[in-house]
Amino acid sequence: MRKLCAVISVILVVASAGAARVEAQDTDTQQQKKPIDNSFASKGLQGAPKKADPNACAPAPKDPALWDKSLQGGFNYSEGNSNVSSINVNSKLSRDFEGEAWRFELDYNYGSASDGPDTPREVTKNNFRAYQDYHHTIDSTFFVGENLSFTWDQIADVKYRVILSPAVGAHIIKQDDETLNLEFGPAYVWEELGDDREDYAAARIANRWTWAISETASIFQGAEYVISFEDSANYLMNAEFGVESALTKTLDLIFSVRDFYINQPAAGRRPNDVQTIVGVKVNL
Repeated sequence: MRKLCAVISVILVVASAGAARVEAQDTDTQQQKKPIDNSFASKGLQGAPKKADPNACAPAPKDPALWDKSLQGGFNYSEGNSNVSSINVNSKLSRDFEGEAWRFELDYNYGSASDGPDTPREVTKNNFRAYQDYHHTIDSTFFVGENLSFTWDQIADVKYRVILSPAVGAHIIKQDDETLNLEFGPAYVWEELGDDREDYAAARIANRWTWAISETASIFQGAEYVISFEDSANYLMNAEFGVESALTKTLDLIFSVRDFYINQPAAGRRPNDVQTIVGVKVNL
């Protein structure tokens, strides 16, 4: 009897094990047949940082017949053992359409400083400049035009300087992302430096270069050299180099360095003035 019970027990264990194996196989088969949900892979990682759009700050396409208008402002202030403050305001209006290129620019700078909180401030910078430039394209390379500029500078003791110059020029580089113009011609200068007032004929040579590094950043450079026909020691040079980068579609960050050199300055003044400007430009 005991042997019979033992045999029956063995049979029941074997049967149970076989049933469990069959049930496990059925479960595996059902899992293999069940479709895999790829919705997570197809939707991506929700909440993960998204790659920035490189053209988010790129300016929108514009009608070339419209004028480009901008207003730029910069401000610097420091206080402590010395107090220094300065402002820059610049406005531009330009258009290059159907072979006629116009550019107008107004620029004002003011700065003051003192050696301490109890020391009165002294004006360290106070100047105003205005520019007007025109180019008429003759062909794909050459153009003719004129340039008119006005300068007033309290610190350099420039009561006024007006330079009028017709010009002939050439497009050394004229591409979508880079331009380089070179122009030259006679000029006439009216100026008053300190107590000396004079006017004289001169020669002028100038260039302007721009390079769009990307959709949102560019480099610009400009320079002019004016020398008197009567006195070769009487000359001046103005130059600017800067970088412009878009913050939004309408705001740009600008960093520029300007150098104004007068070989024969007013009495008691230095010949060279260098300005460093950091500002924000609004494209109107």
